[in-house]
Amino acid sequence: MYVGLQWYSPRFVAIVLGIGAIGNLLYLQPIRYQPRLLFPLIGTLVLSLISALLNQSSAILYLPLLISANLGLSFGYSLLHPPSIVEVFARMRSNDLSAEAVRYCRFVTWTWVIFFTLNATIAGFTACCTPLEVWSLYNGFISYCVIGLLFTAELCYRYWRFRRYVGSPTDFLFKRIFPPKD
Repeated sequence: MYVGLQWYSPRFVAIVLGIGAIGNLLYLQPIRYQPRLLFPLIGTLVLSLISALLNQSSAILYLPLLISANLGLSFGYSLLHPPSIVEVFARMRSNDLSAEAVRYCRFVTWTWVIFFTLNATIAGFTACCTPLEVWSLYNGFISYCVIGLLFTAELCYRYWRFRRYVGSPTDFLFKRIFPPKD
């Protein structure tokens, strides 16, 4: 976004984003969770349209807020209507989860809800109150580093706590660091 807005008009960048959103809408298959996918795509179209019509970047700078808010709402919704999103991901690897593992999945889902809420708040602040360079630094680098750190910390903790190895690509490494419990 930073490079696009430095080299091209906000209208051009917004049109490219809008075309990408339309492509995603056309690509979507009728699936169970499609409304959760439609909201950010339609939001992207609306913000892109506003920026294109006004030829201003202000609306498209709110895209990270929109995406984080949608992810936070999706994770939160899954807590109200189980299974939680993290449990769904866990069951993709192994369907036989203990009650303790299901509780842990709910805790991790709550952790992501809190992260996405904070991230949306910061993204909104950078969109309305900071220069493009600060917006780009946070939304294009720092937030992704924090996501990576959170994911990595949770992965390490999960292997340490459960020591369950089900054929994941990282099992070979974690088996050496955290040997299976006897």
